[in-house]
Amino acid sequence: MPEHEHKGHRQRLRNRFLSSSLASFAPHEVLELLLSYCIPQSNVNPLAHRLIDRFGSVAGVLDATPEELQ
Repeated sequence: MPEHEHKGHRQRLRNRFLSSSLASFAPHEVLELLLSYCIPQSNVNPLAHRLIDRFGSVAGVLDATPEELQ
């Protein structure tokens, strides 16, 4: 996907969170929001999907050891 298709995506996620909380978010979107604060200027959507696929849930990702996350 061209870079311009993602322009403003992080801000849209943050605005959506501020207006409706995480209740309206898919699990990968929760991780995407968190990762966007840790990994600047990078599309973290594919990583969020891989983490959910690997660990099964947001809780699974948060419970993973640093070694598992590497």
